[in-house]
Amino acid sequence: MSDDNAASKNYYRRLAEELAEADTPQARHQAVLDRHWEAMRELDEPDDMYEVRGFIEYHSRTFSFHKSRRDRDWRIK
Repeated sequence: MSDDNAASKNYYRRLAEELAEADTPQARHQAVLDRHWEAMRELDEPDDMYEVRGFIEYHSRTFSFHKSRRDRDWRIK
C-alpha cells in the first residue's frame, strides 16, 4: 500500500467521522441556535456602536485627533 493511498483512506475516514459527529441531534440544535444568535447580533448593533465595560459608545461621538470615515466631519475642509 502506498503512502498516498493510506493518506487518502485516513483523510476520507476522518471526514466521515466528522460528518457523522456533525449529524447528531445536539450538533443540529446548536447550529440552529448559532444561526439565530448570529442573526440577532447583526440586527442589534449598528456599525457605529460598540461596548466598553458595559457602556455603549458611538464611534461618531468619540473624540479623536485623527479623522476617519466614522467621524461626522469626514471630508469636510
